[in-house]
Amino acid sequence: MKAQNILLQILLVSLFLGVVGCKKSDNPTGSVSSNPSVSLSVAFTKAGSLNGLMKVSRGLSADSLRIDSAIVVFDRIKFESHVDTVEIDTMGGMSMDDTQDMNVVFVGPFVVHIRDTMAVSFADQVLPPGTYDGIKFKIHQLQHGEHREDSDEHNGHSRMMKDSVTDGSSLMVWGSVLKNGTWISFIYKYDGELEFKIKGNFTVASAVSSYSIALNFNMGLWFKDPRTGALLDPTDLSGSTRNLIREAIKRSFEGGRGGRDDNRDGHPDH
Repeated sequence: MKAQNILLQILLVSLFLGVVGCKKSDNPTGSVSSNPSVSLSVAFTKAGSLNGLMKVSRGLSADSLRIDSAIVVFDRIKFESHVDTVEIDTMGGMSMDDTQDMNVVFVGPFVVHIRDTMAVSFADQVLPPGTYDGIKFKIHQLQHGEHREDSDEHNGHSRMMKDSVTDGSSLMVWGSVLKNGTWISFIYKYDGELEFKIKGNFTVASAVSSYSIALNFNMGLWFKDPRTGALLDPTDLSGSTRNLIREAIKRSFEGGRGGRDDNRDGHPDH
């Protein structure tokens, strides 16, 4: 009987040590993660106003254009430590380095509503401390039923449009174009899916608990011929005009700016 009691005590001690060991291994340091919280915002300026641009060279009668609102879908915003060496995939695929280093990726997709030139906050997550000199990001064609994060919900605004409106598009623009003295409303849908990269100071240190990162792009270039500066009419359905608009949109994202926004004014710090 005494031997059985000793054996029982040994078993109980072993079980207790096992439970304690499991708890310690779940959190070896006993502290929370030191990764800072990073919030992303984006602003779209209208530098180079579309009003008063010269007419397109093919004799069409569009004199000026106004953008009232837009939606842009971002995806896989990845913080890079050596952005100059990073290759971008213009075919919309997912690079192997993205799948292997997802802790520095804001996954998305993020549906960003633009109604003016003010910065729109659209994402928050923790990011490992590091020296990041650029980001790689994707303009994403939203699929039907695809889970997405919406900037209106993120900012506490009521949603203006149903999710289904953006299905099949990566960028949508609502506006008006002046033709023969009359303003004509238009809705332009872009379905391109391309990667871009931009340089900037995105450094994140563990000594600071939260950071703001700002991205800036010029939507004043979306309907401007990249070669001549002429106005591009979004109601013109000809293949040549549509190709020029797609090229103009691509160049506007290639020329974007980004970086830390320590003064939180919605623009990258100099």
